[in-house]
Amino acid sequence: MKSYTAFFLGLFGFLFAGFIGLWSKSLFTQSESIHFSVNFPAGLGVKVSETMPCCDLGGPWANIPSQEWSGYPSGGVLVWGREGCVLLDVGREGFLKRTFQPRMINLSTHWLRNVGTQPYQIRLQMDLCGIEAEWQTHESAWDLATKTTTREIEPGEVFNMDWNFNIPPEMWDQKVICEGQLTVFDAQSGKALTELPVTLINSRTE
Repeated sequence: MKSYTAFFLGLFGFLFAGFIGLWSKSLFTQSESIHFSVNFPAGLGVKVSETMPCCDLGGPWANIPSQEWSGYPSGGVLVWGREGCVLLDVGREGFLKRTFQPRMINLSTHWLRNVGTQPYQIRLQMDLCGIEAEWQTHESAWDLATKTTTREIEPGEVFNMDWNFNIPPEMWDQKVICEGQLTVFDAQSGKALTELPVTLINSRTE
């Protein structure tokens, strides 16, 4: 009897852990806290010759035949940035979040990656349709006033940034809350290196 009890308890624990993992993954890629990647320079007509070879960084790009390689995507909700945009649906929030913190949102990138062939000092611009966001990073080489890195990011290196904000009540019931954009600039020349669309929607709104 004890062995059966231990077996079923173990099975329950395994299934519960799996369920929690899938639930957390769905929230972190869809609604409550979006973790995404950003590549720079990428898109905007960037030539393949201006970026690192696809296989140097590993990831899914290493499986793309060289003749099919057309350059790095600008980024997205997957770690390696194959989505081409950031889409957050507040209508898919979990019960607890919807009850206690429905309008508090977090966007986060730990993979703001230089895929170019030269080092860049970058400036960031986050357009959230007039919504004020709090910028946070554990990087010391960051000037909050100008939204600029105070060091050059070498090819293959990453930077990180979090944006925390509250969606205003008057925007909450809109089906499309915001069609914004994260732009990465070369801080020295002012040239845009990457433009990544950031869209907030509420699928619960009819």
